[in-house]
Amino acid sequence: MGNYSVVSKVVEGHTTYHLLDARRKMDLGIVPDIGNFAYEFKVDAKDVLIAPESLKAYLEKHWFGWGIPFLAPYANRIDHDYYYFQDKKYLLNDSLGNLLRVPPANNVLHGLLVFDPHWEVVETGGSDATGAFITSHLDFYKYADLMAQFPFAHVYDVTYRLKDGKLECTTKVTNVGKSVMPVHFGYHPYFRPDGPREEWTLGIGAQKHWLVNEALIPSGSTEPTDSFLPGATNNLTLGHQFIDAGFADFKRDPQGLGHIWTKGNTEKIEVVYGKGFQYAVVYAPLDHTLICIEPQTGPTNAFNLEHAGKFKDLDALEPGRAFEATYWIIPTGF
Repeated sequence: MGNYSVVSKVVEGHTTYHLLDARRKMDLGIVPDIGNFAYEFKVDAKDVLIAPESLKAYLEKHWFGWGIPFLAPYANRIDHDYYYFQDKKYLLNDSLGNLLRVPPANNVLHGLLVFDPHWEVVETGGSDATGAFITSHLDFYKYADLMAQFPFAHVYDVTYRLKDGKLECTTKVTNVGKSVMPVHFGYHPYFRPDGPREEWTLGIGAQKHWLVNEALIPSGSTEPTDSFLPGATNNLTLGHQFIDAGFADFKRDPQGLGHIWTKGNTEKIEVVYGKGFQYAVVYAPLDHTLICIEPQTGPTNAFNLEHAGKFKDLDALEPGRAFEATYWIIPTGF
């Protein structure tokens, strides 16, 4: 067996796939039939992601706080029980049982696919040239309860890859219908670097902060990131600062990549944003010891912001076309 490999095993009755980098002692675990959930990521037996207590507990809690949930066909909150696209109003239907809501405003959030069981693994591999990888596929258009909430025929292909000390995730959305469709998705990785939470540091390489209302819905207005969190674009000590905020306008490196990072005593986690991911949410609550650095293709409530004229860059995908976005997680010091 070479350095990179993919191993399948059954965990609590679920078929899981582990991407392995033997030399760096990296192990990414994915469970396709629970929303294609990346449920653990270890380096030298240390957790980069916050892993669930068990897959059973994760399903029973039916909520967030672990691993990397995939948020689609919308990411984060929607401000009403409907959304607009091209001046048409689409209603969301609670009776179908696939909507998630967040108190106290009870907004719908985080899409329809977090716990979806219909993902199929279409390819795996491991070599020095490719790294260790897995590609999972979902035919969104085949399921009536999904199409009832988001009636745009499309498919997803998600590839996770371990290579050169980096975890890469590429998401491809293909419009297989006859209508133009809006594209909005994201990921919600949960991290807990070592050391006391108040000593963690944070660097946000995005220059604009989106102002929000009490329900954390963006107003469409922005301000400089350093006006919202002084020093955050370089190095902010978290202390007792609560953060649940959206950012945009990355200061991109010569390769066109944006960067946000957090660091504990020795463990550093960097999330690198490819050009398809133009927005980020950073979440660091005070009641849980965790931090999320979330890639999104658009701001929270993107559909309704676009309809209201407060957001002009919503990705619209023509029939037969595909959209791709990639991000990386780079752990060091583990």
